[in-house]
Amino acid sequence: MQLGISSYTFPWAVGIEGYIPAKPLTAFNLLDFAFENEIHFLQIGANFPHVLQEHSEYVRQCPDHRPFGLIIQFTEAFLGQEFIQKPEIRPLKELFKKAQRGLLFKKSIIKKVSDALLNMHKLSETRKLLVLLDILISLAESDAYSFLTPKDYAYDHTQDENRMRLINEFVYEHFKEPISIQKIASVANMTDTSFCRYFKTRTLKTFTRFLNEVRIAYACRLLNNSNYSVTDACFESGFNSLSYFNRQYKSIMQMSPQQYQKWKKQAVSEKL
Repeated sequence: MQLGISSYTFPWAVGIEGYIPAKPLTAFNLLDFAFENEIHFLQIGANFPHVLQEHSEYVRQCPDHRPFGLIIQFTEAFLGQEFIQKPEIRPLKELFKKAQRGLLFKKSIIKKVSDALLNMHKLSETRKLLVLLDILISLAESDAYSFLTPKDYAYDHTQDENRMRLINEFVYEHFKEPISIQKIASVANMTDTSFCRYFKTRTLKTFTRFLNEVRIAYACRLLNNSNYSVTDACFESGFNSLSYFNRQYKSIMQMSPQQYQKWKKQAVSEKL
């Protein structure tokens, strides 16, 4: 099964290719981006291009309020092809088909599923699966949503797909090693300048930022293990400077590595 759960406090998030690069993913996004702490809940289908960004007026009026987002990613056949073909699962297949146009759920369904979503990280893998299925069933049975795109919406996700796949595969295979712009540009068969422009257009971030985010995500996994110190996580995840690692960690995670370890330890204690 391929199920990814992550949270973020960035002012924006973008996706066509996700952080689990092997297959197209469907994703939930539970967002606290709007005015008056209003929560938005979206389901977007595989290869659905999207940008989630703070409104400039919101930033002006609420400079101290950080946005929060929770993402759950999974493949359509995350329980196997045979399972998704069963007649009892037809409502879920219809839900995934609707999600190709993007779904924005209304407050009634948000109220029903938000607690389960926010507490999934505390559960065992088996219970996460059961909760996810229960959420999917609730969404499939609900008509409390609106589409994000018109009925005739179509997006050709095959455009440049192979190039981005090569970039992602190289980064995930070699992120622990030094990766220069020259090297990754050669992987994409582009000049350095053309690659930087191309990557920024496709992802709304620089390649250096993307590489640091991949490394920090791996560092978080290491920090979940009490056997790893912050220094261990720094060098094991591909950084060669502890001070730079700490700056990048705080920039991406909005907390220090030590604060993250403390937060995870508290979450585990609450689970026990």
